[in-house]
Amino acid sequence: MTVDTRGLFAEGARRVLRYQRVLWWLFVVNALFAMFAVRPGAEQFGDVLDHSLHAQRLSDAFDIFAFIELATKPEIQIGSTNGGALAFSLIFFVLSLFMTGGILEAYRPGRKLSTAEFFHACGAFFWRWVRMTLCLVVILAPLLLLAGVVYDWSGNLSENATQEKLGFWVLLAGGLLLAFVLMVVRLWFDMAQVRAVAENERAVRKSIANAFRLTRKHFAPLFRIYFGITLLAWVVLALALWIWSVMPSRYFALSVIMLELVVLFWFFARLWQRASETVWYERWQASQYTSAMNSAVVAPSMPLARFALIVSVLLPSFVHLRGLRG
Repeated sequence: MTVDTRGLFAEGARRVLRYQRVLWWLFVVNALFAMFAVRPGAEQFGDVLDHSLHAQRLSDAFDIFAFIELATKPEIQIGSTNGGALAFSLIFFVLSLFMTGGILEAYRPGRKLSTAEFFHACGAFFWRWVRMTLCLVVILAPLLLLAGVVYDWSGNLSENATQEKLGFWVLLAGGLLLAFVLMVVRLWFDMAQVRAVAENERAVRKSIANAFRLTRKHFAPLFRIYFGITLLAWVVLALALWIWSVMPSRYFALSVIMLELVVLFWFFARLWQRASETVWYERWQASQYTSAMNSAVVAPSMPLARFALIVSVLLPSFVHLRGLRG
């Protein structure tokens, strides 16, 4: 039985807005972490720009070539400031992973969870997500190794092939194929999490296997949910980056607000995906229940039909036999 997908995106967005405090909480925590993470690098760039001709090239609008040239200067040591950024990124990742159980539980019922119920769901599913993430890493590792092989191959083709653009086309095709596979894997594990919360399934490998079969069987509608929202998020990001690149630096406050709104929309898009996937799974469950009920109603009719056929055949013979005896 097919799953009804009408209004699915709207219902997913409605559930995100109904429980929007999660969205704002993630956004605020991410903004605070980002502020602390980029502070050392910002101070370093500021000291160099005060005594550099690059300041003029970066003041009127963002010049990517001037930025690259500035970043390659020996006094700019970008790697020395990456440690704090990576640490804050890791903390935020663990925090997001911890909240996933509560988020999916909040999007599943038709009511708002209390704070205690939300964090109870977060703790109940956290170690399952840790084990599931380890399984995800095991699956992604060979894909990333293959991506490195394709990158090296395209570089060799660019240097040695007779056709100048052959390496570029190989890299482009390999990148698009890898992006598609990564989206499919991400969708697969999304559904594993949705199913684990809906069924309260503790066996992680069983959840992953069942989600794989479910995603393979209903790939088109599920991928349409994931890809549609992802494409919209990338379009919004590309448009915002283009506006930011041509925006004079005197509008710094406005550019910061615009980019923060883009970050907020990306958080909304990710939660929108999770809520829409949850709605789809609920409807799939309902369709399975309806199919099972119909089977339960239709199944007894077959024995009854056989019984009626037997009675219709044997009853006249029985009556005739009683008549002969009489």
